[in-house]
Amino acid sequence: MTEDLITFIGRFHPVWVHLPIGFLMIGVLLKSYVVLLKKQNLQEAVNFTLFLGAVSALIAALLGFLLSQNGGYEGNLLDIHLAAGWLTVALSGIAWWVNKNEEKYSKKLNYSLLGLLMITLTVTGHFGGSLTHGEDYLTAYAPFGEKQEESKGRILASVEEAEVFTDVIQPVLKSKCQSCHRSGKSKGELDMSSYESLLKGGENGPVILAANAEKSELIRRVTLPSDHEDFMPAEGKKPLTEEEIQLITWWIEKGNADPKVLLTESDAEFIEWAKPKLTIQGAENMVAIQIDTAQIQGLEKMGFRVRVLSHETGALDVVLPEEAANGNASELLKALLQIKDQIFWLTLAGTGIQDSDLSLVSQFSNLQRLRIENNPITDDGIAGLKGLSKLEILNLNGTKISSAALGSLGEIKSLKSLYLWNTAVKPEDKGVEDMALTEVKVVFGG
Repeated sequence: MTEDLITFIGRFHPVWVHLPIGFLMIGVLLKSYVVLLKKQNLQEAVNFTLFLGAVSALIAALLGFLLSQNGGYEGNLLDIHLAAGWLTVALSGIAWWVNKNEEKYSKKLNYSLLGLLMITLTVTGHFGGSLTHGEDYLTAYAPFGEKQEESKGRILASVEEAEVFTDVIQPVLKSKCQSCHRSGKSKGELDMSSYESLLKGGENGPVILAANAEKSELIRRVTLPSDHEDFMPAEGKKPLTEEEIQLITWWIEKGNADPKVLLTESDAEFIEWAKPKLTIQGAENMVAIQIDTAQIQGLEKMGFRVRVLSHETGALDVVLPEEAANGNASELLKALLQIKDQIFWLTLAGTGIQDSDLSLVSQFSNLQRLRIENNPITDDGIAGLKGLSKLEILNLNGTKISSAALGSLGEIKSLKSLYLWNTAVKPEDKGVEDMALTEVKVVFGG
């Protein structure tokens, strides 16, 4: 509980830290204005601004120290950032005192302190940015030096040269995982920026176990329900697509987590999926699926919330809020048919949809996650979902289904998690036991 409280308070550091930056910079600029234009009447404003800067810098440093206790930051960068931060606090306090009593001190000392304060403030901010965004965040998009494509691997002469890890998986990890797990910011002591560091694992041990994807922590984390506290990527970041998860699973299980296994050794469906993502010299690469923004904006005007899960596949997460449904869920659901193949996650919780509406939902052939809890849905309606061959997560909490519906649900071979809290289904029902045998996680908790 104490650790959670420290983390909670510490997370105000990124919000608060901009205050001392602003106050101190304004204080120095005001001082320059006073000196250059001889506006001595503004001297008190300089004193007050530097005082606010010193106090807010102290608070920012304390919050930063609390945040650092949470771990997940590379030691050297963190040490430099902390040292520079506390030096900034000290210099801001001294600069305020010297400026307030400038008649007792030389102008050279006063100006030198303010100049040094700006330098330490810049250094502190730079290393803070490095901790958050990576050591190359300042130069990554500079118009000089060597640049690398963010989502591409090496330049290849042909598909036959492509390695599963280096050319397909590593770019995925870079774009979706390395904001938190890289050199300079390794949450949970896990660095995913290279094969060697990935193999090493984190504070709780290895995250990939060669030839055993089921027991690999990496696979467990990315396949949890998105609202689970251990789900990764965390904090609302773009999740891995089903194709990405399947390829990583294949690489661990069948490819034995070998960094040199070739893409051509994998399944044909993986090869076809990965081809457009490779950088092949002289080849015409496929472009990402175009997402019709006007179409999405039209749905949003109707009350839907639409989020892009993957620009590569065009996958969408669509939510119909209860208040937006307003007794008109059936008609609104029909409006989604125009993009049904792009909807991978769908939430219709508490919208009043009926059994008959599930026949429409069954047309969303790429659906992987479906939330239809707190609706008057019965066993008859559930039968309409049997054709969803890619459905992995289904939330039926608060519906009117009974154990009789489990037979239909058992026909969805892709199903991994089923939520049945506040229904007539009981944990001791035979259908629940049968699902457990097929490794479907049945959840009855709230």
